Amino acid sequence: MTSLYAAAKAALVSAARGWAAELAPRKIRVNVLVPGATETNFRDFMSQEQRSGFESALLEQVPLGRAGSAEEVAAVGVFLLSDDASYVTGAQFVVDGGLLRR
Repeated sequence: MTSLYAAAKAALVSAARGWAAELAPRKIRVNVLVPGATETNFRDFMSQEQRSGFESALLEQVPLGRAGSAEEVAAVGVFLLSDDASYVTGAQFVVDGGLLRR
């Protein structure tokens, strides 16, 4: 199942890069926000025991040692929507506490 998730995420990143190039003449910017472990209700379908084990194992891999907040991820999205990011397109912003850098 992890491989399917990774493939879908890679396809979205690739599509966004293509859209960024195609839509740039229209002054439309396309970027990708890739959140990592974030404190949400995403794993509520799991039992408390399963969720606790999953989160412990995951957070051991995160260099910053914690899950991010939805607000931290949203802050990057707000930046991308702002005029401060007016020269940013076709980029991938990973907000995961360093997990993918390991």
